[in-house]
Amino acid sequence: MLQEFSTLPNLKLLERERLPECSAIYFAISRDQVLYVGLATNLRNRWQKHHRSPQLEAINKRCEVRLFWLSCAQKELNELEQQYIEYYCPTLNQTKIPERQLIPSFQMLTLSLKKLSERVICFGVCPADNQQLKTLFLGYLAGYREMQLATATLRKSLQAITKKPNSLFRWTEVTRRKDGAHWLTRCNGIEIQLIPWFGECVMHNPSMYEVMVEKRFSTRTSIPAPEYESMRQEVKAMSFRERLELARSSEIGQKLFPLECAAQFRTVSGVEILCLTDSQLQALLSDHSNLQEQHPKMTAVHSDPVPSLEF
Repeated sequence: MLQEFSTLPNLKLLERERLPECSAIYFAISRDQVLYVGLATNLRNRWQKHHRSPQLEAINKRCEVRLFWLSCAQKELNELEQQYIEYYCPTLNQTKIPERQLIPSFQMLTLSLKKLSERVICFGVCPADNQQLKTLFLGYLAGYREMQLATATLRKSLQAITKKPNSLFRWTEVTRRKDGAHWLTRCNGIEIQLIPWFGECVMHNPSMYEVMVEKRFSTRTSIPAPEYESMRQEVKAMSFRERLELARSSEIGQKLFPLECAAQFRTVSGVEILCLTDSQLQALLSDHSNLQEQHPKMTAVHSDPVPSLEF
């Protein structure tokens, strides 16, 4: 699939009257982000009164928009257009005009991550190449005994988002399992993979009780029923950040949640998510040779890897 546009002919959006009269797949691009993909049997005529011109001109006032095109036979247009739309998931292809207003895909991705933020950790990001989009890897956490429940919980949340009638955004369950499914989505030219991670529990109520016991009693011990109920209510009332700080201040917390305790909050699609540090990622890749072999160029996240547009 085409990834590099540097070899394709292109013009500035405001120079579109100079487009050639040829059949082509065209790409509206700004700051290396594919905004729109379409087809034309006559490229110049198509852009005389294009229905996306007002939106693209508004974007062009903030950052330059260029039109790239790939000349091809008319019989190939429909198939190629569909392939490129599915591959790049361009922002403006996700919004129909002038029909019902759709929620942009990047907003739906942000909504997804807000729902998942307390259950996932970001491993890292792989750069784009000629075979693959830039790819972000998120792991959802659960111990072996909890994985079936964690998978069912995520499936319910992602299905609810995917079924929203006013959005074209989709999470695809590429590996369907009761205990460790694998999901994938694409948005604004980036791919996000959500994979199971069995090595660490998520900091939900039961997994925090041992931390609370250590903080209160300084050792593991049997707890009277009233104390246990009080502790349960206290943990339930805590925010995720409060649980994280409690775990970080506890020896047993650091043993139970090593990835989360050492990770740092970074912004991903506008959402604060725990992300592995450089040293954590290198240690993880060293300990799991399959990850190193599959993703040798993976790096830790330092700035938001998901592009967004402000119309």
